[in-house]
Amino acid sequence: MKGIRQYLVLLGLLAALALYFFLGRRSGTFAPSENDFAVTDTGRIDSVWISSRQGELNLERGEGRWLVNGYPARKESMRAFFMLLSRLEAGAPVSKSTEKTVREGLADHSTRVRIGMMGKREKAFRVYYDSLSASTFMVLEGSDQPFRVRVRGYRQQNLQVLFPADPGYWREKVIFHCLPRDIRSVSLINNRDPGRSFHLSRDEEGNFQVAAGKLPGSWLPATAESVTQYLEYFYDVRFESFLDPEKDTLYHSDEPDFVLSLELAGRGRIRIELFPVYHNKGSRGGYEPDLNRLYAHLDKGDEWVVVKYVQVDLLLKDFEYFAGF
Repeated sequence: MKGIRQYLVLLGLLAALALYFFLGRRSGTFAPSENDFAVTDTGRIDSVWISSRQGELNLERGEGRWLVNGYPARKESMRAFFMLLSRLEAGAPVSKSTEKTVREGLADHSTRVRIGMMGKREKAFRVYYDSLSASTFMVLEGSDQPFRVRVRGYRQQNLQVLFPADPGYWREKVIFHCLPRDIRSVSLINNRDPGRSFHLSRDEEGNFQVAAGKLPGSWLPATAESVTQYLEYFYDVRFESFLDPEKDTLYHSDEPDFVLSLELAGRGRIRIELFPVYHNKGSRGGYEPDLNRLYAHLDKGDEWVVVKYVQVDLLLKDFEYFAGF
């Protein structure tokens, strides 16, 4: 009888302990590691993978710079992202009233993030903004406990938009970033006026020769001052944005007005096609040119971008500029 009593007491203690942990779990008691989203030592991060309905991308630390899907990433984007990661703060676990909605959102509409760190275990989580509660929730991969999160010093509640899977957000918007000493040749084909086309080529002594026409004609010595000034224009030529087929719908011809090519020492060739764009005048009929922007097709990556004229106007010289007459 005494043995049965002891058994029942032990069974009761175990049941009470199980109930305590269950209720504790529901009321906010959790393992400390389950709300560990922040990365305080961002210098250890060497890779980031982001995936959502937008697509997916890989950020990798290269030699002296970050790359997004193999292209240079903007330093400003990386700095902002690391600041975001270092300031993530987990609040209360998801409330019972919103648990079902949040779990469904995390399963179906979240952004997945995986962060690789040198000498440390990778961190992986899902992030989801719930518009009904105007709150952002995160859950670590392998955990079933979502948490409401915020960023210290940041007022906006939607943190999911700060983890974009669109490479265009991360990419450095650069067409040319070339030092004059690395440029071996330049060709500009002017389809508007073929006679203004030109070709520049560096000879064995390092001096530039110039030839006119869509196909090079006779080569002449180029004026050194003009060449020096012109090559400096290629140091930092940027585009405004990646072309959005739904927003960037201005008319342009099928053939480019200008084709600009650079040959670089040890880096191959960079080639772009420039298309002036036109606004439809509607009921007035006809088209009028946009004097501020044009579309450009980049050979590398087969991409379309929007460029401001001010960025490329100085590159559109002609044969006479270099020939000195």
